Amino acid sequence: MASAGLAIIFGLMGVINLAQGEFIMIGAYVTYAVQETIRAAFPGLLDWYLIVAIPIVFLATSGVGVILEATLVRRLYTRPLMTLLATWAVSLLIVNLVRVAIGTQNLQFATPWWMSGGTC
Repeated sequence: MASAGLAIIFGLMGVINLAQGEFIMIGAYVTYAVQETIRAAFPGLLDWYLIVAIPIVFLATSGVGVILEATLVRRLYTRPLMTLLATWAVSLLIVNLVRVAIGTQNLQFATPWWMSGGTC
């Protein structure tokens, strides 16, 4: 998924996005937030938090991407080397914001019953 995202962004926009991994990280933290919200509000539906999280994660991550493109990348389309440096700086910014806001501890995801175990 990450390499497909990088290829699509570079192919369509001509931008090398060094913050691609941080967008994946944002999606993971939003998924965790959805899980904890469902755990607190509707504990009986905890096994279905991934289904609920998919559209929310898509909207949150794409919102951050749209804001990044509109405020920073759009000005740098003609300078590909500058987009590389700018997205690297955004990567550092997002990582450090998450460290300050959430911390560095490991977070526990609940495995739904329909995803646990193997198939024969």
